[in-house]
Amino acid sequence: MRMEKLLQTYWIELLFISLLVVAIITGNKTVGISAAIVLALRLLRVTPALELLSAKGINWGIIVLTVGFLAPLALGKYSLEQVMVVLKSPAGWIAIACGALVAVFGRMGVAASSADIVVTLGVVLGTFIGVGVLKGSPVGPLIGSGMAVAAISLARMLFHF
Repeated sequence: MRMEKLLQTYWIELLFISLLVVAIITGNKTVGISAAIVLALRLLRVTPALELLSAKGINWGIIVLTVGFLAPLALGKYSLEQVMVVLKSPAGWIAIACGALVAVFGRMGVAASSADIVVTLGVVLGTFIGVGVLKGSPVGPLIGSGMAVAAISLARMLFHF
């Protein structure tokens, strides 16, 4: 009975410790650093920082990620000819279409992340499995959320659940 009470009381801390251990075992620095930061903020009871990260962290992350994609262009690492190849080639247009589709899925994911706990927690768990077990990269939770919303909507239409 005492162990059950401890688990009910500290399950969040145990979850983050588990994520940290999995990150260390799999060598995933991104998940490890993220789990360590959130765990430290929780243990130190810095709730305002956690609330701020919860409210603004996704937007900040998207900004940093976008800057990371734009910086090489600003540094002149691509020529005008390379940019034109994107606009003139089938592969370029496929990449443009995929980028547009990802943006739509990302928008759906942002909406789902605040509205649907099943999607949010499922995608977070799936992301950690993808990163820890499948050696993936944790850059797609919003896209995953959007894809999940689209797939769930389609399944509901087809199977009426």
